[in-house]
Amino acid sequence: MGPLKDDFEQRFGFSPWAALLLLLLAMVLGSGIGNGIGFLISHLQGVSVTGLIATFNEQSSLEERNLLRAFNFFAHLFTFALPAIFVSLVLYRSDWWRFLKLGRLPSLNFITAGVFFLLGIFGVSQLAYWLNQQIPLPDWATDMEGSAGRLVKGLLVMKSPAELLFTLLVVAVLPAIGEELVFRGILQQKLEQVSHKPVAAIWITALIFSAFHLQFAGLLPRLLLGAGLGYLFYWSRSLWPPIIAHFFVNGLQVAAQYFKSQELPEASLQDVNWMGITVSAVLVAALSFYLYQHRTITVPVDEEANANQPAVTDEP
Repeated sequence: MGPLKDDFEQRFGFSPWAALLLLLLAMVLGSGIGNGIGFLISHLQGVSVTGLIATFNEQSSLEERNLLRAFNFFAHLFTFALPAIFVSLVLYRSDWWRFLKLGRLPSLNFITAGVFFLLGIFGVSQLAYWLNQQIPLPDWATDMEGSAGRLVKGLLVMKSPAELLFTLLVVAVLPAIGEELVFRGILQQKLEQVSHKPVAAIWITALIFSAFHLQFAGLLPRLLLGAGLGYLFYWSRSLWPPIIAHFFVNGLQVAAQYFKSQELPEASLQDVNWMGITVSAVLVAALSFYLYQHRTITVPVDEEANANQPAVTDEP
């Protein structure tokens, strides 16, 4: 296969900012379609989604839980995964998967280290969560947090293996794929292309990633997690390490809820566990050094877009 060329940008002057605008428009349109499908499904079952969301809690029935999971599935699929693939197809046509760095698979050692690296950041982020709690929020933000927390707790009620699998699909698999396609696959790469500053692109993307969740009490910990995912993408030049690490962090929380019937660590944190945070910080530092040493040698993303892209391992 020949070199990857941004034919659409070259022929029609599609700048990185225009590409990001196209992504935003596709996400808005996709969100409307996905939510429309969810409303249609609920209407066919004689249920009002608005009413269900207003009253949904841990005592909701199995049918209500699965209906809200289905609603979230279609909303997320059409808001993140499908718009990202659509925009990549428009811009890069048959090379869309190479632009998104889905053709590069680092070694198992690198991927495993990446998973533990992000789990370590999750441990450190508990301090960030505690600090976030010290910031007073306006009443409207507090109400949003309470509503979001109520919905999450209800969705994490799982009384059968089938519910566990459905929840993993909606909470772990789909977000890991869709959000990484949008935020690391497109947004971070385009910001790096514009700024020529990879670290700035990582942190700006992480901030947007965190703010996009509209949960202000978790803004700082999600910022750290988003940055960790960004560094994994930058070091590997592959989207698979952040996708897999993202899945494991979300999936382990869902599994813990199912098998131990306990709240998510972020939702139940009351005091700072300094020992756990210290161990996590040491783990992050050690794995950062390892991942950096075994990173894929990179070139500026705009040059890389016009270079041959053979299969790459994690060897320096």
